[in-house]
Amino acid sequence: MKLTIDLGKRPVITVSEASMLLGLSCTSIKRRISDGRIKALERDNLHEKILIYTDSIAKFLEKSGEV
Repeated sequence: MKLTIDLGKRPVITVSEASMLLGLSCTSIKRRISDGRIKALERDNLHEKILIYTDSIAKFLEKSGEV
């Protein structure tokens, strides 16, 4: 399945959306958040959904040579 997201229209996306967009596992996305390569909203607790900044995804793609 091909996922198309207009990164300019949405300020954040979920981990599963980022996973489909980047072709990486959810675990890999979370690892990249932990090491600072992808920026996500701060959460008050671990039960809140992880929301990733779309501009961070765009920068990640530029650095990896995908765009």
